[in-house]
Amino acid sequence: MEKKYKLSLISLLAITPLLATASPAEQDDRAVSGTIVCGGNHFDRMGGSEAQRTSYIWRNYNTALSINIDRFTIYDATGAVLVDHDATTLPRSFNRVMGAGDNTLEPFQTAQYRSIELLGPVLRRNQRPITARIEWSADSRALIPEMGWVRTARRQETSLNELGNVTTRSREDRARHAFHCRSIEINKGRSRDHDDDD
Repeated sequence: MEKKYKLSLISLLAITPLLATASPAEQDDRAVSGTIVCGGNHFDRMGGSEAQRTSYIWRNYNTALSINIDRFTIYDATGAVLVDHDATTLPRSFNRVMGAGDNTLEPFQTAQYRSIELLGPVLRRNQRPITARIEWSADSRALIPEMGWVRTARRQETSLNELGNVTTRSREDRARHAFHCRSIEINKGRSRDHDDDD
């Protein structure tokens, strides 16, 4: 009996981390709108020879429903707004899937936004790390979009060109880590067409 108890306990301890770290992509919750928040950072270190940057990745796993991005806001460490875009001013994504008047993530599309294009020059120490807030909606109950952020550390070289201007080039990765974003508001109310299917 004691041996079975120990075996059961070991099995439970082995599977617990898997249950605790289930990806939002593995969930099947549906909603008509919501708000998702993500972390991030944007600075240089080691005398400017290493760039710490963030990419935001948005995915729509619905087979027939689009996801609308209604607002995309980035706050600094103090809570001050760094950038704030509504549906009409969403900038062009790095992979050119969204932005420039298009705030819709079509079925199975993936958009990538990078802090280098969103924030420009590096942030001061008292401004970092950052928080991104994404408000989204759909015309009918949709699978909640998967949103994540990737922190990268890359070697960078700074030099003067022939005109005396400073140029910076990004080189090889030194580190990379992916994080899931977090839903903080979910509206599961009735959809406009009262249809629960995607």
